[in-house]
Amino acid sequence: MYLSNLLQKVYSDLGQTPKNYGQFTATGGSATTFVNSAWGDLESPPETDAFKNMMAFVVRDSGGANASPEGKYSKISAYVDSTYTGTIATVTDAIASGDRIMIVSQDKFPLDQVIFCVNRALENLGTIEYPDTSLTSAANQTEYAVPVTFKNRKPKAIYYQGITNDSNNNAWIPVSNFRFEGSTGGTTGLLYLPQLPANRTIKLVCERIHPVVSDYNSYVSESIHPEVATNAAILEVLSWYNRLDENQGGNDFFLWLEGEYRDKRLPMSLAKNPIEKQARNPRYSIFPNQKGGTINDYDIDLVHL
Repeated sequence: MYLSNLLQKVYSDLGQTPKNYGQFTATGGSATTFVNSAWGDLESPPETDAFKNMMAFVVRDSGGANASPEGKYSKISAYVDSTYTGTIATVTDAIASGDRIMIVSQDKFPLDQVIFCVNRALENLGTIEYPDTSLTSAANQTEYAVPVTFKNRKPKAIYYQGITNDSNNNAWIPVSNFRFEGSTGGTTGLLYLPQLPANRTIKLVCERIHPVVSDYNSYVSESIHPEVATNAAILEVLSWYNRLDENQGGNDFFLWLEGEYRDKRLPMSLAKNPIEKQARNPRYSIFPNQKGGTINDYDIDLVHL
């Protein structure tokens, strides 16, 4: 799932799409416009500048999955009712007839703030399993620098390549004797290994905080179910919104909805779709073979193995 897909779910579930006009199939457009002449058949079509300052998402490109500009989004600067045309900042490739468009309001939940909340939510869900193969063994070397992004947790398991001439059969050999040392902030950690055969890929099975997502096509890890990611993001957005000085105690619905997501929807989605991780230090296999648990900032058990 891309960041764009997650943003669409968040805005839709928060009810931020204009009634009757929120999603539609374009009848034409360009890289800087969208057209929906079908609105002319409505009893009450949208008026000029009805969507000004809202965001337009290209939900689906008619050319096929992930064909550009699918997933891209842009701010609407104008809408002309006589031609059913909206003007947007460029999405590089032309919006065409058959493309699916979604319009969302930013009045309550500005896009940049929602993206910030998405990243907070992914961080608060805890670490995700993230194998790393950036290290290569060398002759007369037993100490290796570990990337900064993997310093949050010590490696759960380490393997080195047993076969080097078959990409489909690496025959990973577990390393049972290793030691990891942290370091000051922003610098690499240090991994101590026994002397390994030279020129072998070293695989670290680590846990790390989810990488920051910022671009429309930034990936949200597949280890997090879309329902979990959506509910966690909505909880963060509502928590931010309800903390604003002008909103504290002022919107009973969003206060209730925040509690609904914190106490019911997010825990229920995690119960149905736990974030699975490999057991620590498996002896013979890189597949889950023990039970474990992790508690995150939401105080919810995330792991069921």
